Amino acid sequence: MAAQLNIDQLRNFAPQSPILAFSPQNTGSPMQDWCAHLGNNPLRRMELEEFAILGDVVVRIADELEPEPLDRVKIMSLEYAMKVLGDECDAREFVRCVKAIASPDAGQFEFGQIAAYYYSEIRKRGTAEVLKEMGLLGLQLESVTATNADREVAFEEFERAEQKLTVADQRRVQEAVKNRKPLPPRTPIFDDELKYAIRRVGRQKISRMIHDEFAAFYLEDGDKSIEDLDRDFLTFENLEQYDENGIVGLTMNSGQRTVVVLDFECEIDASCLPLEANSIASELGRLFVGHSLGGSAVRNARELIADARVERCEWTAFLTGRVQMAPVRTHSIEDSTHPFSDQEFEEWLGIKLDRIYSHRVTRSVRRIRSHGRGKTFEYMVGQEVNPDHEEMQYVASVLRIMWNRQYEDFHLRSLRHKDYQEIYLALRETTDSADVARLKKEAYAAFKEHQRLSLKQFTALNTVAKSQEVRLRDRISPLTRKWLRMIANASAGRLRFLKFSLYNDAEAKAKKRQEKQRLWDAVRSREAELKAEANKQAERVHQNTVQQTRVVRVVHAA
Repeated sequence: MAAQLNIDQLRNFAPQSPILAFSPQNTGSPMQDWCAHLGNNPLRRMELEEFAILGDVVVRIADELEPEPLDRVKIMSLEYAMKVLGDECDAREFVRCVKAIASPDAGQFEFGQIAAYYYSEIRKRGTAEVLKEMGLLGLQLESVTATNADREVAFEEFERAEQKLTVADQRRVQEAVKNRKPLPPRTPIFDDELKYAIRRVGRQKISRMIHDEFAAFYLEDGDKSIEDLDRDFLTFENLEQYDENGIVGLTMNSGQRTVVVLDFECEIDASCLPLEANSIASELGRLFVGHSLGGSAVRNARELIADARVERCEWTAFLTGRVQMAPVRTHSIEDSTHPFSDQEFEEWLGIKLDRIYSHRVTRSVRRIRSHGRGKTFEYMVGQEVNPDHEEMQYVASVLRIMWNRQYEDFHLRSLRHKDYQEIYLALRETTDSADVARLKKEAYAAFKEHQRLSLKQFTALNTVAKSQEVRLRDRISPLTRKWLRMIANASAGRLRFLKFSLYNDAEAKAKKRQEKQRLWDAVRSREAELKAEANKQAERVHQNTVQQTRVVRVVHAA
């Protein structure tokens, strides 16, 4: 990837890019280049000395006993979770749910972001509700990312009995033996040559053993201590690491591994482009998804391609002197909103770059031609060239990387499917949880009955629906807040009247499902409070009655 970019152009438009920090200049003096590069990047000195470049990624050497990314996140420790949640069981469940939600190859940053988000949600909505939501989301994500071996609960092995042939099968076998073709004739010359070759190759002997002085020095015990033996064994076990361009400059043993800390391709974005090309980068996402999200952009882009083809045909007809009929556009309205293919993107990109970098200059070029008799003559002609050709190639390479990187995103890749995109947009635009439930049924029907969605796409839409339900839970109208205040302060008789109104009042029936659920939850909690107050009052009255009816009998002594 880095080799496809023009490093000089990258220095002009993105001087702070990490790609430049890990790409020192090569002037022929490695030590001088390295010292100059460290001087130009003083803030990255520790990273440059610790990390190494392997192709398009930057790696570091990690020991086998190094803690996992989850253990390096302080807010993911059990002590911190107990300090925030106040209960050991809730803290353990929180850590387990974060592990389930995160991807199998999640790093330290991803764990920290997930934990910080759900800590803030717990402070807003409470521990029980958020832990329930995390558990459901974790179960769904684990069911998608789990392998077949992880899903396998139990298995059993058994031996099959030897299968016996039937009488008909035995007859067919006997007939096949009778009709078997004879063996090919012997080839004595070839057999003699083969025996001679086997005899020459199979009787080789080792004349001498090569003595490895390097291994003898490091692996012999002698008078070494245990620590010296361990150190020498690790030194002997170190292996030089190579890539396509030669040695990398780091050594590893069997107890170490490489960890990717930076990917050059992920660092390439619109900030690496010049200002006049930023408009092209803003259209890539809409052209990639198409349909409702990028339908207008896709139509305009296809019209641009069609107009460019017409102009090209007219210009060709003008040069050749022929009459050229204008081509008829064959694509329909549905095809015009379909996502761009890679071929259409390349054609559209070439047209856009030609229009942005349309500046042309005429330069004098010397040409030499020869007569038929072997004599040559020289003449000058004017040739039209593009002075921004190198910059145009750089912009094209950056945009191609950004376009291909969109295929790696599962959500963007799924948005190219019309059914997935329509249901996703409908879920995000809805304001009633009843509509969310209806759209979940539509997604299930598209997955199970019509088979227009895959299992991963249905699971992603189900997750979007659950997150939308959480968003809509606190989105209530001022009238509903007024009802909540009335319910919170209502007496037993007033509460019965409010319950009757929730069943029969037109305004209450017109409320959204999340508002109705919120009101009924408030009614149930208020009923529980009134019942508890009534029980306390009855118990207090009972105690007073017992104290008043208590009689003391006095018995005189004889």
